[in-house]
Formats: sequence, C-alpha cells, structure tokens
Amino acid sequence: MRASDPQPAGTAADAATADTPAGVAPPAGGEPVRPPVYRRRQLVGVAAAALGVGTLSLVVDTAFGYGLLHSWLVFSILGLGFYLVFGVSGQFAFSQGAFFGLGAYASVWASDGRSFAWGLAAAIVLTAVVALAFSLVVVRSNHFYFAIATLAFSHIALVVFREFEAFTAPGGEIVGIAKPDLFGHTFDTGRSLALFLAAFLVLALLLTALIERSPLRREAMAFRDNRQVAATLGVPVLRLRLGMFVLGSTYAGVAGCLFAHKSGFVSPETFSLELGIDIFLIVLLGGVGSMWGPALGAAFVVWAPEQLRFVGEYRALIYGVLLVVVIVAFPKGLVGLVELAWGRVRGSHRPRGTRGPGDRHGMAPAGERA
Repeated sequence: MRASDPQPAGTAADAATADTPAGVAPPAGGEPVRPPVYRRRQLVGVAAAALGVGTLSLVVDTAFGYGLLHSWLVFSILGLGFYLVFGVSGQFAFSQGAFFGLGAYASVWASDGRSFAWGLAAAIVLTAVVALAFSLVVVRSNHFYFAIATLAFSHIALVVFREFEAFTAPGGEIVGIAKPDLFGHTFDTGRSLALFLAAFLVLALLLTALIERSPLRREAMAFRDNRQVAATLGVPVLRLRLGMFVLGSTYAGVAGCLFAHKSGFVSPETFSLELGIDIFLIVLLGGVGSMWGPALGAAFVVWAPEQLRFVGEYRALIYGVLLVVVIVAFPKGLVGLVELAWGRVRGSHRPRGTRGPGDRHGMAPAGERA
C-alpha cells in the first residue's frame, strides 16, 4: 500500500490500543489510564483526617480525654516514621525508640531559655545527622544483622541519655519542660495543645501521602521485595535505603520533641525496648501495607490498655490475648477491617448490575479475580 492510499477502517483504533494490556478495554475518550496509586485519593484522605482530628480536638472536654488524644497524635507520627522504615522499605529496625528519645532530649536541650522552634529545629537536624551517620555504617548489612545493629544502637542511646549529663540531666530525668510556643502563643491548654499536635500529624500525613504517590515508594518497595532484582533494574538501592531510614528516623525525632513538651517530663526508661515493641505493634496492628495503619494502630495501643484498668492485675494478660486475637483475626490490620466494612457499605448502595471502581476498564476487583 502506498503512503498516499487511504488507511483501512480500524487502523486508528488499532494504533490507539497497541499499547493497551490484553483484557483491558481502552479508556473512553482517549483519556490516559491513571496509575492505581493515584486512585487511592490519599490527599482527600489527608483533608478528611485533618477535619476529623480538628473536630475531635474540639469535642473532647475532659483532662483524661485530652491526655489520650495528645498521646495518640504523638504516637501516630512516630508510627508513620516506622511505616516508612519498615512498611515501605522493609528495614527491620529497633532504633525508632532511640531516635524518639534523641529528638526529645535534643529539643529540651536546645529550647532551654529559648523558643520551642529552636528545640524543634535541633530535634530534626540532630536525628537526621545521627541517622545518616549510623545508616552509612550498617547500610550494606543484611536484614538480620541490620536489626541487631539497630538494637545495639538503642542500648547505646539509653546509656548516653542516662550518663551524658551535659546533654540531658543527672540520671537522664528532666522535669518542668515548658509547653510548646509559637509566635508568642503558648499552647498550654488541652484543646490548644491538641490542635497544635494535630497540625503536625496532618503535615506528617501530607508528606507521607506525597511519598505514596511518587516513584520513590514504588522503587522502595521494589528494593524491599527483591534487592538484587531492583539493583539490576537500575533502582538506587543504597540511596533509597539511606533516604527512607533517615526520613523515618526524623519523623521519630519530631515526635520525641512533641512528646517532651506535651508531657513536661522525660526519662531514659521512657525510651526503653518496651517502647520499640509498642512501635512495632502500632504498625502491625494498624496495617503494614497502608499509610493509615499507624494512626489506627496508635489509637488501639493508647486506648485499649486504659479501658482495661478495671480488671486490675489481669490487665496485661487480657491485653496480650486481645493483641493476639486482633493480629490473627485481621491479618491486614485494622485498616483491612475498615476497608472490608467500607467495601460492604459501598456494595450495599450500588445498584444491581453496575460495575464498581475496580472494574471500570473491564476488570474485576482484585479480590474477585481468579
């Protein structure tokens, strides 16, 4: 056929569908198919979370309630950092509690006689620098030795907190820490402090959502699932491992800064191995595969023990049994339970015979595929 001859009917359609995967109908109107990660609407979720947390801060009206709310907000930020380290990049690290403590002590040290902003800046810079220096030493170790190294780092950090009095205090115990202040306003009431901490959680969620929507997350997950294959495909494995570890540790430093100023007291015992276990529980209970998991897991870890006080000496036993039941019953975490409930609600309101969002291009939802 000569170039001047008219093209047969259907050639344009064939060209449009040349790159379309088999079994997937081309999008109507020639619109580009958006990657699945963009359909999760993380930014809408962040806006909804901001509205919900702000409303919750205004609704609570007791000192006990505000205490639980403050703890939940701080531990949610801490859990988000560990989600980046463990959930996204697959680094089994016991050091999150140590960086939490480092951020707390750095903030108290730098803000002594100064504004809270000095303490926040010191917490961010010091935790990032220490995390980078530590990760440069152990970045090439495999998962098991990396975990042992982070555990050793946590023990060294506890000794530093207890003995380095020029940075902490005699015995590492500091009391009378000032409440956070910003632009001349001190957040010293339960409601104002809750709104202040909520703003930091929303910022942490926003940054995490941007990471979720970027190639950084996909490359980190490729490195997490198969390091050798990812390196062969050109993924900067070492740079990703360093970056995610430093970023997640910096989240912990910010959370430690907020914890110190909202509590007014820090002690080395606060940052012991028990805290590291709680951080693992926050991510595991909430859901390792979702950025919303740490917030749900933190709510469980903060709220459940307080509701079991009435059982007295059996509280630890019942709490342990409850943890096992939740982990076994909901292998995807509390996020999986929420997604299941939301799917049933959407399914009950969908007209019979209509297709859901997962099959708009002719594909069945993931859970219904063979």
